[in-house]
Amino acid sequence: MSKRNIIAIDIGSFFLKAIHFEVDENSSITPISLDKMPVDGIINGEIQDMESLRKSISTLIEHLRQEYEKKLKNPEIIVGYSTNSLNITEENFTVEFSQRTEIKEKELRNIKKNVIKKYTSEGKIVLDSNFVKFYIDEKTVKNPVSFFAEKSLTTTLNVVWVEENSFSLLINVLKDVVYSSEIPIYDSTLSNSYIVTTPNDRNVGVTVLDFGYSTCRIIIFKDGIPKLFYSFPYGMKYVLKDISNILKVSEREAHRLLMEEGSCSRDTKVMKKVDFQLLTGSGYSYVPLALLNKIIFARLREIVSRLNGELSKIGYERTFEVGALQGGIVITGGGSKIRNIESTIKELMGENFRKSSLVSVDSFRNIPEEIRKDPDYLPVFGIVERYRLDLLEEDLYYENTKEHLSNSNKKEKTTSKSSSAFKTFFRKITGGEEDAL
Repeated sequence: MSKRNIIAIDIGSFFLKAIHFEVDENSSITPISLDKMPVDGIINGEIQDMESLRKSISTLIEHLRQEYEKKLKNPEIIVGYSTNSLNITEENFTVEFSQRTEIKEKELRNIKKNVIKKYTSEGKIVLDSNFVKFYIDEKTVKNPVSFFAEKSLTTTLNVVWVEENSFSLLINVLKDVVYSSEIPIYDSTLSNSYIVTTPNDRNVGVTVLDFGYSTCRIIIFKDGIPKLFYSFPYGMKYVLKDISNILKVSEREAHRLLMEEGSCSRDTKVMKKVDFQLLTGSGYSYVPLALLNKIIFARLREIVSRLNGELSKIGYERTFEVGALQGGIVITGGGSKIRNIESTIKELMGENFRKSSLVSVDSFRNIPEEIRKDPDYLPVFGIVERYRLDLLEEDLYYENTKEHLSNSNKKEKTTSKSSSAFKTFFRKITGGEEDAL
């Protein structure tokens, strides 16, 4: 069986990041090469020049093609893009029975399909759905499978969704880039949140803080599911603006100074001087490192302080819904790479904090340690994992439909997988990662 090739791309407001993966016959996913380049066509987190963005994506894909030893023909393309409008709602769905019926896993899959169909008809895209409650004949059960229902099965699902126009511009950008009419597009922040947290984190409660270029996006998990999404309209661009305005440099040069030279530190005793290119491009100047650090620290401390205030307000207003978050805070995104930012976060937001790394990696193989901890590429792994789970669920639904058609006509000879195979396959999705569906 030949290996499949996947190119997964995360479209950020400042950089495009992509990884080329190979998928073998055992469905193991191995990163082969990666690349990152500045993005054109996105301003303040919004697509404003589709042609420039299309060229950037095409160039990035071509770079990965050239790095591959073999001819990379028609790879699967998967895309991640963070929206600022994730919605989280609960959806009730009831199945009524005319006779005593044993509840099987296929009933739950059909319920999810029906809920997704309902949202689609309303012009919504479902990004994530999880069962949270089950009632058999109005009695609560933790897991309804193998129970018998006399009258009804009622379920409550936690659904994360966006309006269908959230990705419409991006779809137009990609239509001349990819080879398939159906483009798998995922929300990068949501996908990343799953890949940098464990099931235990999400059960006891954890806040994932995606510190991006134009915004900080926050997803709070509790009881294994996303409970709250919040978009805080301040990000790295405000730090870059301060550096640019004070030192009279371009935003690109400000970004280099921020990531390669400076740190979030109030220490003014550093004697080192840092060279930088003037905005005019006519020559170089220098800045004391202590001043650069002071610029970075002042703005970052203000952002983190205001963000902490917003989170405290949310926690107070929605205490019953969210409650205590024993898993603390996981910070990811490009801003998490700023040196010494953890000191400011711990000072203002508490000690229960960690930087992101790849923790849900069962499906991936041979990941270099530096990539496992690089927040630039973590969303790429996240969207590939979501894509893998979607394909598994589609396969299960197809096999379930095939089995149903087979049973409805017993004269027709068919070969179908046993129910135990269904259960084993289903556990791969819901067992160790019951929140992934």
